[in-house]
Amino acid sequence: MAKIQKGSNVPQSTIDHFQRIPWCAALLSDPTFYIVNMSRTIIQPGDGHSLMGETWNTDRTIAELLSLYRPPNATTGQPGEIRRFYTFGGGMNAHPNLLHGGVIATILDSTMGNIIAQQMPELQPLFTVNLNVSYKKPVPTPGTIMIRAQITKVHASRKVWLSGMVENGTGDVHATAEGLWLRVKPKL
Repeated sequence: MAKIQKGSNVPQSTIDHFQRIPWCAALLSDPTFYIVNMSRTIIQPGDGHSLMGETWNTDRTIAELLSLYRPPNATTGQPGEIRRFYTFGGGMNAHPNLLHGGVIATILDSTMGNIIAQQMPELQPLFTVNLNVSYKKPVPTPGTIMIRAQITKVHASRKVWLSGMVENGTGDVHATAEGLWLRVKPKL
């Protein structure tokens, strides 16, 4: 089982939900990953993160969400990675029983941005400058998917390039993404 990050307030019911899904349970068993506190119930000042924390926090939208993080390993060269599991209801469909493509882009954006927060918190705040999504297969709803995200390049501690992938429990890739995040220049 993945370790739980100190100070995490992820509900046990969320962990139990994903443990009951065999392919999720197998991935949760990787001891190099930590369950991290990227709670969708946290809303920041100015209503920051209210889309995930409030609007999409229902049984018909995102019924369950769990985030795991593996730090980079300098010895092996293995990059850091976020794995985010989403269980969707049928409330964000574009077509019957198929998740809207805009939702797919949004959860890729959210997951990719979160690896920066885990791996390089000193760069906060950053903003998405470019997100290029390639859709491969529809995402059926209700259902569960996983997004993987990694930092691919950093320039001058200001520009961060990332990649992301939406997949299911049988290894099917539903969408891929590449993006650029930019740190705002401090005011002098």
